[in-house]
Amino acid sequence: MKISIAQGHNPPHNINGITVIIDVIRAFTTSHEAFLGGASHIYPVSSADDAFRLREDYREGLLVGEVQALPIDGFDHGNSPWEIRHTDVRGRYLIMRTTNGVAATLRARDSRQVLVGALINAEATANYIREQNPDTVVLVASHPTGDEDVACAEYIRGLLGGEGISLEQARERTRNAFAAKKFLDGSHPRLRPQDIDMAASSAGPDALIMGVTYEPVPRIDVIRRAS
Repeated sequence: MKISIAQGHNPPHNINGITVIIDVIRAFTTSHEAFLGGASHIYPVSSADDAFRLREDYREGLLVGEVQALPIDGFDHGNSPWEIRHTDVRGRYLIMRTTNGVAATLRARDSRQVLVGALINAEATANYIREQNPDTVVLVASHPTGDEDVACAEYIRGLLGGEGISLEQARERTRNAFAAKKFLDGSHPRLRPQDIDMAASSAGPDALIMGVTYEPVPRIDVIRRAS
């Protein structure tokens, strides 16, 4: 198994392998929380305008997302795992716009399989990849400059048998990442330190494995409940 780490919004071609799009702060931590709460699926979209247009066809969708980390006017929720934990999402689907994780996901179509993840489900995702035993694995740290996604990728790489870091190291780098600072300094009431606590946590081997399909529209689903 050849494992590589890429960073940014444009994943490399991986037509015969598995690509994992990582967004720790916060898109796929939020997504995992939504699925734990009973959400049915998530539609990732590239812009707020696309989200509003998609909801014209999917009227029961909850609009979730951010621009520059802050909630979007007219959306139901920000990109906050804490908000989603305190929202009844049972049987609902989300329409999600985020700056990094969603952007990279929408550009990862040319992979045999695309997974999305964060530290919360990194161990379960690695276990799933080992079962599939692909020739190539590309771990995409979607934040173009953020250390938290790189740390998660390095943790997964280690779990897959490559050079890696410990879970505690990945958690510490998440807490100390530049992207975390604005959540921890109290500068905005919708940027909560609880989001960073959740982003720096792991559900271990019993976390959900989340995968992406692209037709007829991009969609994220739980493809396996690890336990």
